[in-house]
Amino acid sequence: MDNHIFTGKIISIQPRIRLTRSFDEASHTYLGYAITLVGETDTQHKTFSIGIGKAAHAKHQFKVNDVISGES
Repeated sequence: MDNHIFTGKIISIQPRIRLTRSFDEASHTYLGYAITLVGETDTQHKTFSIGIGKAAHAKHQFKVNDVISGES
């Protein structure tokens, strides 16, 4: 798999959960956050999203209008 380099401005942060249902019971598992960015990935300007875990969010405290970059 190839890695993708990205940079962008955060426009949305949403919690990610996995919802499971069994007859009359429902439960969820917390997976982290989905971050939507406007920026560049592999030299293309576009809107895209990335997923991060709870620990990354706790460490960096991402918020709307932050500019971030990385590799995924």
